[in-house]
Amino acid sequence: MASIHSNQLEKVRCHAEACLHSTGSVLEIRCPFFCQPLSGSTLFYLCSLSCQTIGSLQRLSTALNILEKYGCNLTSSSRPKYWRTVKHNNPVFRATVDSIQGGRAVLCLYGYSNQQPDGLSFPDVVVEPDIEKVAAVTLEVMSLRMELDMLLKSPVLSVFSLCMSPEWQCKSCTVVNAGSSILCEVCERPRLATKPPATPTHPLPTPNRPAAPVLDCCSSIPWVCQFCTYVNYTPASVCEMCDLPRPEPAKMPVKLHPPSQVKRVPVLSVKPKDPPMEDPDLRRQKLMREEGLKLIELIRDGEKKGVSPEEVYTGMRVSGGGNILPCDWLKAELPHLLDQICAMAEEQPRGGGVTLSRAEAKMAWLSAGGETERAARQSLRDRHAKVKELCSLGFNDEARCQEVLRQNGGEVRGALSLLQRPLLEPFHQRMWSDQPEPTIDINHPDKQRVCRRLLAVYDLPSWGRCELALSLLQERTAPYSLDDVVQAVRESQDRDFIRRVLAKECPICLSEFPHSKMQSLTSCQCSVCCGCFQQHFTIAVRDKHIRDMVCPVCWEPDINDPEHLNSYFSTLDIQLRECLEPEVYDLFHKKLTEQALIKDPKFLWCSHCSYGFIYDGDQLKVTCFQCRNSFCAQCKKPWESQHGGLSCEQYQSWKRENDPEYQRQGLAGYLRDNGITCPNCRFQYALSKGGCMHFCCSQCRYQFCSGCNNPFHTTCAVIQCSVTGLHAHHPRDCLFYLRDWEPVRLQALLQNKCVEFNTNTPPGTQAGMCGVIEQKDEGGQQTDSACGAQTQPGHAGLCEKHYREYLVSLINGHSIDPAPLFNANELVLACRRYQVDDARGEMEDDVTYYPRMLEKLIDEVPLGDKVPRKK
Repeated sequence: MASIHSNQLEKVRCHAEACLHSTGSVLEIRCPFFCQPLSGSTLFYLCSLSCQTIGSLQRLSTALNILEKYGCNLTSSSRPKYWRTVKHNNPVFRATVDSIQGGRAVLCLYGYSNQQPDGLSFPDVVVEPDIEKVAAVTLEVMSLRMELDMLLKSPVLSVFSLCMSPEWQCKSCTVVNAGSSILCEVCERPRLATKPPATPTHPLPTPNRPAAPVLDCCSSIPWVCQFCTYVNYTPASVCEMCDLPRPEPAKMPVKLHPPSQVKRVPVLSVKPKDPPMEDPDLRRQKLMREEGLKLIELIRDGEKKGVSPEEVYTGMRVSGGGNILPCDWLKAELPHLLDQICAMAEEQPRGGGVTLSRAEAKMAWLSAGGETERAARQSLRDRHAKVKELCSLGFNDEARCQEVLRQNGGEVRGALSLLQRPLLEPFHQRMWSDQPEPTIDINHPDKQRVCRRLLAVYDLPSWGRCELALSLLQERTAPYSLDDVVQAVRESQDRDFIRRVLAKECPICLSEFPHSKMQSLTSCQCSVCCGCFQQHFTIAVRDKHIRDMVCPVCWEPDINDPEHLNSYFSTLDIQLRECLEPEVYDLFHKKLTEQALIKDPKFLWCSHCSYGFIYDGDQLKVTCFQCRNSFCAQCKKPWESQHGGLSCEQYQSWKRENDPEYQRQGLAGYLRDNGITCPNCRFQYALSKGGCMHFCCSQCRYQFCSGCNNPFHTTCAVIQCSVTGLHAHHPRDCLFYLRDWEPVRLQALLQNKCVEFNTNTPPGTQAGMCGVIEQKDEGGQQTDSACGAQTQPGHAGLCEKHYREYLVSLINGHSIDPAPLFNANELVLACRRYQVDDARGEMEDDVTYYPRMLEKLIDEVPLGDKVPRKK
């Protein structure tokens, strides 16, 4: 039902809008739904039209439009969310619906019968509005609104609205007339007449035709212009108002009569009529036009001679409009008038010897309309007001103010510029001079001056920051410098925070410095003073390795990781460039370059003098550029003539068989030749691995395990690792685990793989003493010396520790997996160490469980990829 009424309302609205632009009655709109006309609505509005203004009718139309929308929303199929209430606290609602009588009664007819504090609403028991009743009321409101709109758009109402206006302007002569007049007071054109078309400058050519006879009897008959509707009383051929041609009268048929026999009567003389009296309004308009044209000509002439329109008008009034043109009169008399005004102003009682300029006298003369006495008084008042204004700006010398005003023609801005020029002269001299800016005196008595200088020189963000900086500098117990305070005040306006920033303690020298004088690294939060920072890194560059260039407080970061190494040194290079001396900074760059060259695969270390260089050749024999000694590029052994033409393995075999010294050293020489090689820089050490497995390279300070070459670090990259501190992750075939096995067990592992090993003491070796060279820490110094431990029988002349190292080197050289010799506890620990699932199945016995775990460990966890495999 709601949708049907909504569609019907939409049809009625469209039909009504169409009828508003065509002829017809409002009854045609209401016929489709009502058989009877509305009861007196049209008559009521037509009768009340005479007592209402146009604005009231328009507000009434707006109110009816709003009420119509309320009804349409209720009959629509998709009603608004808050259709149950109508708020009357809205200013638009109060100005429209509430301002007409019966506005709320229409809402009650819609169903809004429940009174609320801020509006109307449907009763709570009503679920849906009465669609038929709302549609009927809405159509009634729509009909009233349509009738009112047709009345507002009708010509009669337009005339009524024009008559109600207070005054109107004629479109022909632009004279403003009273609202009650129908015709123009000057041109007598009707009020609604349009603007006449412009008269062409050159008359249009017309065909030559005989002039129509004009009868004397028609000469006094008035005629109405068909263009401007002006009534002309003269027998002219064009209209007096719009200058358009008079319409030709219709030609009357001429009847021819035969000559009459009647005696001709002499024509009587007619007395001429007196000329009509001239209209005073027309005479006044004509006089105004002539004076205006004359003034325009004078102004144009003045523009050519450099005289302003104001001067022309004033001169015309003073000269009295004689034969002498105002421009010529101004040229001759104006200087004398201005001098006279200046003299009269100086003779005034309040003049006091004031000397006016001609520019001031001229302005006063123009404003006074040419009266000299009035101009003198006015110019004197203006001069005193300007002097008072300058004194209020701080210039108390009235004589000087009078003089500068006279020099600038009475302009305050120009006079102020002259007065300020001596004050700005020192500033101009400082600005253009090569001398440095004078220091700011914080103890100057004028605090505002100090704050202004702080604001100008240091570009502080506000005046309050300048006062804060000045108060901090004036504290007696605060040894702050001006630059430090200014930098701290830029960062914050909290006084306590600024004091903490200005007094930071250095953890090395325990002295207090401002934050700007402290240095910190990007790897930690520590801060040290600039002096300690410079001293620490100067010593580190000169006497230590490049990897010792870390924080002097927390010794961070751990630059053993190559990824962190590059990013750390790239930032450190910027900081050291500003604080280190040039020769120290060059040494730092040299060490940094060597550190980068170590990673090049063509980089070699000399086995004689430990000098590093890049070798691009393909021969085994390499000669050092530093010591000029030769060595093998592959095995890094000192070069011998027997090495020529032989591979490194063949040369080692020949040396074991033919070199008596090598044979005398036995396994000690073997361990020396198969010593420690740094995995980072590939520098070789003729040392054994025994003892502590943690090894630190003296060339690159790389820390690694000497058994498996895995790095030692404090920040572990393994996610499951819970170990803190310095540690490494070792594979199961590393010497770190196998050094705890008994030699018999290691020999059994080699025998299972048919690998031969030595047990006899070589001839010529010192009996009872192990001669393997190893690195020892004595008094904080790392030295290389012989082991010196007691040898055991069957250990090939080595101590038990180094014999185990010898057997493990054979195991690693042949890539033998020690897992098959693990006992039950070792197997379970290895599975847990390498994250292998060691869960036992249901009803699984040891005979099945341990072989399965061994196979799973061997399959999932390979041997160490960095373990030395030299045979």
